Amino acid sequence: MKVEFLSPRDAYLEFDQILVAAGEISDSEVIASVAATVDSAPLARVDILASAGESCFRDVRVNDSMIYIGYGRFVFVVDVHLGYMRRFSLSGYFGHLYDSRDLDHLDRQISILAASASEVLAFDRKGDLIWKQQDLGIDGVVLHRATPGRIDGEGEWDPPGGWRPFSLRSDTGSIIR
Repeated sequence: MKVEFLSPRDAYLEFDQILVAAGEISDSEVIASVAATVDSAPLARVDILASAGESCFRDVRVNDSMIYIGYGRFVFVVDVHLGYMRRFSLSGYFGHLYDSRDLDHLDRQISILAASASEVLAFDRKGDLIWKQQDLGIDGVVLHRATPGRIDGEGEWDPPGGWRPFSLRSDTGSIIR
């Protein structure tokens, strides 16, 4: 399955299944769309509504039948085969999605890691939230490496450039002192 953000001119292509990703309030303005295709055949489109928030960063990842979309102040987890979506609110803006292609030695129970302005969320292969660690920064969190049992990154505490390193236990997300 291929998953990508659509350009505005392609956002209204025909799809059998259209899902809507929104924030806490109801609105109808589509500000971005993500397409899922299999062998170039349209499978599903996810329309992201303005209530998801402004987005300097956006990212998509697919793992098995689960699609992870980071946008605005949310991570949306979509199962296109079952036609459902879950929304995970972030403390601040969305930053990045990471998987085993980005971080060698990522523990098997973790499918995707999502970083926001201040936290990291870990998801399993079914799209369930395993853990969430907050207060890792105030204006950005990035992950650099994973080793067995450990995830290393940095959080920005004093912008611009005031980055401080941290390490998390990969099984619980707790901070390693």
